[in-house]
Amino acid sequence: MSKKDIIINGAIDLFVNKGFSASTNELINKIGIAKGTLYHYFKSKDQLIVEIYKTLMFEIETECVSEMSEEEDPHAYTKDVFAKIVKWFIKNPNKFHYINSFEASPYIKIHSLSVRDTLSGPQKNIMQKVNMGVMKNYNTDLITFFDFAFTRSTANYFLSQVNPLAQFKVEFNEAFDLYWKGASR
Repeated sequence: MSKKDIIINGAIDLFVNKGFSASTNELINKIGIAKGTLYHYFKSKDQLIVEIYKTLMFEIETECVSEMSEEEDPHAYTKDVFAKIVKWFIKNPNKFHYINSFEASPYIKIHSLSVRDTLSGPQKNIMQKVNMGVMKNYNTDLITFFDFAFTRSTANYFLSQVNPLAQFKVEFNEAFDLYWKGASR
């Protein structure tokens, strides 16, 4: 694992457990690196916090989202993508909690322009379904945040269960039906 990855993983753990008010000194003590090493990779604590969020969002996109073909059933495609995302959250609870913490913090607003590129993939996907006539033609930002809210609240629900993955297998179809009936035409 690279030093940058060690910093990112240590920071995720620290910020999930102590919040974004945790200091860089706490981080360097936790992972055993020099302060200069931290600042070699990240110019500030804010940059570190934002870069972790972007890294996680692009990791989800890479691991869970594929391009939808014109022949593909939009309902089945969306259900599959959302299932992969929710499972990713369940299997990576610290990363999931980091994303939730970031999106509920002032950082999302303060750094909205620098994280805007994390929305381009989801918005392209939404517009494809709108243009196919299967999704309501609402404001793309609104639909994107509705989609994010669905995947996050669904993951939170499953993570609150004794066996999240087993419960996912039992109830995800019902959860997705709740979403699809509200977003589709």
